Amino acid sequence: MAGVSTPALRILIEEFGGCDLYFTEMISSAALIQGGPYEASYIAADPDPDRLIHQLVGFEEASVVRAAEYLDGLPGFGVDFNMGCSAPDIVRAGGGVAWMRDADRARRLAAALRRAVKGKRLSVKLRVGFEDDYPGLLRFCRGLQEEGVDFITLHPRLKKEKFGRLARWDYVGALKRDLSIPVVGNGDIRSFDDYREKKEEHRPDGIMVGRSAARAPWFFAFLRRREREPHREMVVDLEETAGRFLDLLPRHQPADFLESRAKRFFGYFCGNLLFGQGLFTRLNRAPGFSGVEKVVREYFRERPEARWKTEKK
Repeated sequence: MAGVSTPALRILIEEFGGCDLYFTEMISSAALIQGGPYEASYIAADPDPDRLIHQLVGFEEASVVRAAEYLDGLPGFGVDFNMGCSAPDIVRAGGGVAWMRDADRARRLAAALRRAVKGKRLSVKLRVGFEDDYPGLLRFCRGLQEEGVDFITLHPRLKKEKFGRLARWDYVGALKRDLSIPVVGNGDIRSFDDYREKKEEHRPDGIMVGRSAARAPWFFAFLRRREREPHREMVVDLEETAGRFLDLLPRHQPADFLESRAKRFFGYFCGNLLFGQGLFTRLNRAPGFSGVEKVVREYFRERPEARWKTEKK
């Protein structure tokens, strides 16, 4: 969720009723300890430090540990290390899922992180790895468990697999059975039925939602409502939601990031809208954040019928 899980999005989700835990965008450990000019926006603990987990990414043990030690001293619930990102530039540098190539090295890092993170939860986010090999994944995770990691989040796809391939949630259930620490599952939660099916069939300790929360910041509120009242729909004011995001973003993001972060958000959010693909094409061509804002506001003036959405599934 790089470029998406901004403070603005997290605050918007909170205004709809919130979720149990929020994760930041991936924070570069090297940039953080070097005092990069944008790091304040990455480590911001909005909307609630008590439910905020800072997620680190890096490829060199010493800088990752120093960054974790620094984050341990800030307000927050936990520190997470990403061993699951499959972005080519991250993997080429030795970060993300590249850590899963060497279980011993990953285990040494987990031990060092446990010594550095004294006052918060320590977690690791993973993929299945480079091969479809559950015994290998289990050995990898048991190594992390033995070094003191508090919980694991699994995005159950291989490094090479994109979103077109369904996530292997049976791996989440198997890890839940075979580990003694909590296991959180992530992937393909697009509806209440997806959520209920994964929860009931695989019994994870938690479910992480990414893209669906960017598309629908009310998604967590909708899940709670459907659990309480199975047949109740939820009506959302899309114009107000889009306008609120545009209002929040400049308050919590460096000016250099406004255009890219706005376009990333609307890349998901436009999925709710009539002729949303055409709108997103216009947004991508818009110059600067002000151009994005102008296109969005013009869209709702031109299409008042697009303002409301009834969430049913």
